[in-house]
Amino acid sequence: MSKPVSLKKRKAAFIAIAAVIIAAVILALLFFEHLEKKADKVPEGAGTSASRVSEDTTLTYNGKNYVYNDHLSTLMILGIDDPELTASDYVRNQSQSDFILLAVFDSEKKTCQLIQLNRDSMTDIPVMDDRGQLIGTNFEQLALAHTYGNGLDQSCKNTEKAVSNLMYGIPIDHYFAVTMDAIPVLNDLVGGVTVKVEDDFTGVDDTLIKGETVTLTADNVEHFVRTRLTMKDDKSNIARMHRQQVYMQGLFEKMNEAYKKNDNFVLDTYDAIAPSLVSDCTIDQMSDYAECFSTYTHSEIVSPEGEAKKGETYMEFYVDDAALQQLVVDTFYLPAEG
Repeated sequence: MSKPVSLKKRKAAFIAIAAVIIAAVILALLFFEHLEKKADKVPEGAGTSASRVSEDTTLTYNGKNYVYNDHLSTLMILGIDDPELTASDYVRNQSQSDFILLAVFDSEKKTCQLIQLNRDSMTDIPVMDDRGQLIGTNFEQLALAHTYGNGLDQSCKNTEKAVSNLMYGIPIDHYFAVTMDAIPVLNDLVGGVTVKVEDDFTGVDDTLIKGETVTLTADNVEHFVRTRLTMKDDKSNIARMHRQQVYMQGLFEKMNEAYKKNDNFVLDTYDAIAPSLVSDCTIDQMSDYAECFSTYTHSEIVSPEGEAKKGETYMEFYVDDAALQQLVVDTFYLPAEG
């Protein structure tokens, strides 16, 4: 029998949702046309090669041995490009995970490292048969991992595997996903987020004028955080990721202000967007993440370096292997003793 959850823990859990997960995800639940074609094989990366890694192995990198940092807990945050959560009766669905963020908590150093992954990153995506059994992989955009599975837990777990594949086998402890219909809801709850428009939205939204500072509303917030295919920049997902980070920072600030003014803000926020959420976190686990986020030192968001290219039909992002390996070693590993 499970123990009763205290009001304090429930409040902490809701703070976790509001301050860590919701804010990070909803800022950029992106739109993208559904992709079906496989990509060509990725070019060979430069730099030293790193072995695929796991929690119980030693990694050799640049002639030095490293061990996995067992003080870490990694939370994967997803933004799903669907207006609502819908379970599929088949092993394929029409939703993609267009916003992908890893929050890496170090309980010893008391730090939180945020890593945003490009949804166009080309990697090995686990593929299922009609029974939901893994039968192999396709080399595709990372966002497509969510299309394999029931659209809910199964798809999120498949994305976990794909992200781990991309990140040299690092373990992911939990996931939290939100659909795109929550963007304007959350934006209105905080009274809008003020941003500077740095991109040209001509023909997309006349209220977003390049060079001007605007307070986003329910009518234009999705354009700011999601638009890319109609933008003139052929590397527009990278520009869009920057807008997501700008919006995230503003949203954090507005949520903190709202919480100080209204003790019920967190609960109101959760009630408003609960139908848009899916996660494998328990209340106690959310409470732990809440405590970590409120007390740990946070890093600025980092993203793996790489090159965006136009594929046969769609944009593709090829990570710089050497830079990604260095990021993985720096974030998830410690020098081996001896």
